[in-house]
Amino acid sequence: MARDSYTCAGCGLVRMDHEVDHIIGLEQQGSNADDNLQLLCRKHTGGDGCHAIKTKDEAKARAGGV
Repeated sequence: MARDSYTCAGCGLVRMDHEVDHIIGLEQQGSNADDNLQLLCRKHTGGDGCHAIKTKDEAKARAGGV
């Protein structure tokens, strides 16, 4: 978190409660290496955060949706 200055990689929000996210998921042969990790926010004011949005998009892609 300190490496990324507590900044969300998706929207630039600076907070201390972001999720550590795998850019390439472990199930897609991604790793726990630092260059495969990013911070994504949990929640925006009035909506889902970047982590929830990325997770939903990945689920749609796995299901063959658009």
